[in-house]
Amino acid sequence: MAEECAEVTRTRFCRERPLPALQRGVYAPLYFFFVPCYNILCIFVYKFIEKGIYAKPMQHFKNFDWKKFLMQGVLPCLLAVAVGFISRYQLELSDGVTESFLALQWPLYAPLNALTAFCLTLILFAMLGRWWLSTALSGAVFTIIALINYYTRDLHGSALMPQDILNLGTAAEVMGSYTLKITHDVIKIALLFLPILAIAFVQRQLCKGAPKRASWPARGVRVAGSALCVFLVMFFGYFGPVTIKPKTTYGWAWQNTYYTYGYLAGTIEATSLMADPIIEPEGYSDAAAVEAFAKADGYTGPATAETAQDYPDVVLILSESFYDFDLVTDLQADTDIMPVTKNLPNSVYGHTISPHVGGGTNSTEYEMLTSNSLILMPSITPFNWLNLYNANSVVSYLKGLGYSTMAAHPYTNSNYRRDSAWLALGFDETHFEDDFPTQDRYGDRPYQTDSATYKDWEKLYEAMPEDKPRFSFLVSIQSHGDYDMNDASLDIVHAATDYGEYDELMDEYLSCIKMTDAAVQELCDYFTAQYEKTGRKVIVAMAGDHAPSFVTHVADPSFAAADNDLQLLERSTPFFIWANYPLENTAAATSMTDPLNRMDMIMLAPTLLQQAGLPLSDYYKYLLEMKQTTPVVTAANDYMKADGTTAEYGADLALDAWVKGYLNLEYNNIGAHAKREQSIFTPAD
Repeated sequence: MAEECAEVTRTRFCRERPLPALQRGVYAPLYFFFVPCYNILCIFVYKFIEKGIYAKPMQHFKNFDWKKFLMQGVLPCLLAVAVGFISRYQLELSDGVTESFLALQWPLYAPLNALTAFCLTLILFAMLGRWWLSTALSGAVFTIIALINYYTRDLHGSALMPQDILNLGTAAEVMGSYTLKITHDVIKIALLFLPILAIAFVQRQLCKGAPKRASWPARGVRVAGSALCVFLVMFFGYFGPVTIKPKTTYGWAWQNTYYTYGYLAGTIEATSLMADPIIEPEGYSDAAAVEAFAKADGYTGPATAETAQDYPDVVLILSESFYDFDLVTDLQADTDIMPVTKNLPNSVYGHTISPHVGGGTNSTEYEMLTSNSLILMPSITPFNWLNLYNANSVVSYLKGLGYSTMAAHPYTNSNYRRDSAWLALGFDETHFEDDFPTQDRYGDRPYQTDSATYKDWEKLYEAMPEDKPRFSFLVSIQSHGDYDMNDASLDIVHAATDYGEYDELMDEYLSCIKMTDAAVQELCDYFTAQYEKTGRKVIVAMAGDHAPSFVTHVADPSFAAADNDLQLLERSTPFFIWANYPLENTAAATSMTDPLNRMDMIMLAPTLLQQAGLPLSDYYKYLLEMKQTTPVVTAANDYMKADGTTAEYGADLALDAWVKGYLNLEYNNIGAHAKREQSIFTPAD
């Protein structure tokens, strides 16, 4: 992530709450001064009530033990604030925030994050009445969160976010396959808990003479004061009419939000979005959405099939961690990694842009099936949060054309609530690990190989109704991380390039991809035989869901002109479209200017339907027409032009218009405050 990301100035297409100049100059420093002072005042009032000063104020005021008050009330409070700063640093360290970004978080966002951490101490203090215990517990909580976030970021490619709490079951199932390495940062995060414990010890020594039980009036003041202080932090920091943290979103470039504003501030922002997770585009109206698709009136594509009897079967495969390291490093190996996939005859080859690196399969899955970009919902896991009943998707679209539909995954049905989500999307049948009996595995890896998966899936495919065209969606699992499960003797690929501590991971990963590539040939041979035997036409599209997490560690920055270009390459997963019958219009799906033939994941389904010769909705036509001008609109702070170069939003009004039109159409489709114009999303007559 470039340091320049902190100074993003592009025009955004989503509503945001800018940071007023007054706030930056005067208001914010007063706020940061006032909050701890107010808490000290509450403690002062607490002590006064506890001593019964309300009865004889002047007499008790003169005789008040100020030294004891400062030592037992004010100083422990200030020490608790100091712990907030330590916790804030632990969390930033767990996010991998660079020194330059840490410096940029001052003077506003570093104190904001520290006071946000201090709020937990206040909540605990209100309940427990002991500064030392509250400080130790809150410090322990944030230390644990920091460690979890570190491993989440390292293995998943993004920070631990609020919606991840709904993915705990998925996380628990996959974490057993990973090896958690004790790095320098992990040790540093853990050691930072020691000064927290030291501060808690000092607080306990300072408060030794304090009464063990406070009176009920004093408890009331303690609770009310702590609650009011928390309210002030939240109101002036996040949710008031004038806030310290601006209301911004950065698409899937989570680093921009978390690095610029801090982990806790970014988390609260993400939490606030979860109530209404789909962001309304700036200036949206239903009329603007209806007008937008008119930009695609000039779309001209291949001829469509004359009758439904001519529709081919459609197969869509989301391939686990399928990625080409040639994009980001000078990879040298003792064998060709993807000889089949890159050289399929009668096919289209290119790259789709994944919303994540190292994980987040469900985000890619949602974009692939619905053609809705996560740029309008950056803080959620779609299957866990969205109401998918009556949702427009390639599933509902093909069912509208008379297709029978099936979804399959050779693993558990609980991951991302897949079973219920798939049924909600309209799949006629779903299949999981119990329906994949072969269960062949590669060495000690716990996942079924792609070769075995395809063989089991072929039986499920053949059992689908013969009198209807078929649509089958398959999510593979073979190449799931981690990549140090097998003994090195089992590796079938050996990288000659020196990747240091990632050598072992690279060899096992490349071996998995080599096996995936070979399985593709087996699948194509199967469908070729089916065509020769039955005459049944089948068109297949496959794309990787994301790169493996260690791609960010081995990527060579010299492979990209800028950091955003490198991010784009790290998210460029291979795709192909192949058919067991002649494809006559592959040129329509191939860029003449971008040698990598890249496009958003949202564009894969309409491209597949285009190549299949199926009728297209106005929504799909818009995406295909937009692809000719700006094939990637969800790439962090930039979009990608047709020639493969990136451009900032706001730099080209004509390209901006395409993006705005798309976001308006997407919001009309799924937004809570939109009245959907269904005719835009249904098959054309």
